[in-house]
Amino acid sequence: MRIAVVDDEETERNETAGIISRLYGKDKVSCFLFSDGEEILESLKNGFPFDAVFLDIEMKKMDGMTAASMIRTFLPNIPIIFLTSHTEMAIEGYEVRAFRFLVKPVDENKLRNTLTDLEKFLYVDEKIVLRKDGEDRIVSLKDILYAEALNNYVRFVLRNGEISVRMRFSEALKSLGEGEDFNKIHRSFCVNLSHVKTMSASGCVMDNGDILPLGRTCAAESKKALFAYVKRMGR
Repeated sequence: MRIAVVDDEETERNETAGIISRLYGKDKVSCFLFSDGEEILESLKNGFPFDAVFLDIEMKKMDGMTAASMIRTFLPNIPIIFLTSHTEMAIEGYEVRAFRFLVKPVDENKLRNTLTDLEKFLYVDEKIVLRKDGEDRIVSLKDILYAEALNNYVRFVLRNGEISVRMRFSEALKSLGEGEDFNKIHRSFCVNLSHVKTMSASGCVMDNGDILPLGRTCAAESKKALFAYVKRMGR
């Protein structure tokens, strides 16, 4: 695994990388250290890829939030773990789809839990089978942005394209495993919370720009589910 550690404080940068290497073992992980956001962006421009980024939020040159947005232009789905002294920034970090938040100084046990979840995210890719016109299509759950009920069909909107399947919406909800990651926000819509950009009374904005209605009867539970997801992903 190739992990980038971006922190303008050399001591903390080295300490974070040292803990990662010690917990994982140097034969399983390689840490690449950067002193600011511009350095890692230059590396990405040169085609140097990473599996995950540990990113300090408060840096003197380019702050972590700005760097995260720009990193996403190169690696849209890369897990970004923010390092911060201010936990109130968790909601702002959610807009750039933060994988986790770790409070500085980094606690070794929490970092160990983060690495465990990171490995599951990278290597455990849960899939479902969608059958259309007699053909089975295997789709990764994390590639599904949302599902929409359309008469006797369900339209699954994916990262790249969409697919409509003749099935009951209740069957779709069961297939998606409605709960921690997927949430029904309307009688006709179920969203992948990892792809929600904002949620308000005016609707639910997905990270592909689609704006979905937020049902009145679902609003309170949907917002509760979103905040629970943010809290869980930011622990």
